[in-house]
Amino acid sequence: MRIIAMNEFEMIERYFLPLTRGHAGAGGLRDDAAVLGIPDGHELVVTSDTLNENVHFLAGELPSNVARKALRVNLSDLAAMGATPLCYQLNIAFPKKPDEAWLAAFSKALEEDNEAYGVFCSGGDTTSIKGEYLSISMTAMGIVPKGKAVRRSGAQNGDYIVLTGAVGDAYLGLKTLQEGLDVRAYGGAVSRYQIPCPRMNIEGIVRQYAHAAADISDGLLADCMHIANASGMGAEIDLQKMVFSEDVQCALDDGIIMLEDVLKGGDDYELILAVSPENAPLMIRELKKNDLNPMIIGFFRSQTLSLSILNTRTLRIDGKNLGWKHF
Repeated sequence: MRIIAMNEFEMIERYFLPLTRGHAGAGGLRDDAAVLGIPDGHELVVTSDTLNENVHFLAGELPSNVARKALRVNLSDLAAMGATPLCYQLNIAFPKKPDEAWLAAFSKALEEDNEAYGVFCSGGDTTSIKGEYLSISMTAMGIVPKGKAVRRSGAQNGDYIVLTGAVGDAYLGLKTLQEGLDVRAYGGAVSRYQIPCPRMNIEGIVRQYAHAAADISDGLLADCMHIANASGMGAEIDLQKMVFSEDVQCALDDGIIMLEDVLKGGDDYELILAVSPENAPLMIRELKKNDLNPMIIGFFRSQTLSLSILNTRTLRIDGKNLGWKHF
């Protein structure tokens, strides 16, 4: 391990300046703030997420995985709003002086994701923190045609609940790493926990068909009810309509995890969408064209403000504890 000898500004120039991809608005990371242009007829969508070591990623995680997760969880928020990603601000608080290998791997992973998702770093901050754990905060920005952002509050009575893909893998992946389970048996789940895959490049589909949307970060049940509560609705989920990955289904069959864990675990970063019965088949078709495996798992209802789960005899859900909470 080679501890970094350069100062903060040399570190920024060597490892973080390339992340701007030469965009003029970033000002070469020399100004106090970025200057960003927004296309006519569009609005700016802004989101922030903070990832703390040993809370949102395990201590000692590979820097490349940390970088990708920090960016991608923010991009997932933009996807839920139907926004096209533009750029991000990167803020890192180091508990100790970083080594060059860590910085090189971290910045290289971000460069690769910048290229993959068409974004750039517009600025940020590097600082030190008292304590032993790393903290990373990102603010991501995207653009959406004016008045077309998809909010949580738009669900309508009778709308189908559409998932863009299976849930539960991230919970299983975390459990595998924390409890020393066989990583070879649940490799796909471990990968989904360490490196989320935000549902990008479908923002046009989301805007066209979804009345409301959220990304699944806190857990399927919690995020479903975030939409329901914001829309003044209740939700009904039919477990027989849900399909899980091979890893998750095997873990369920073997009693490694419980169904409640899958529904409440979080960190899946699939999208949950409220779509009219008329448009749901059209959306499903378009999502499948993007190599996704969407499913209709229930309805939003105005007759009740509660959550109902069908086709289970053993599941007991605490309505006050539907998913991840920091406090």
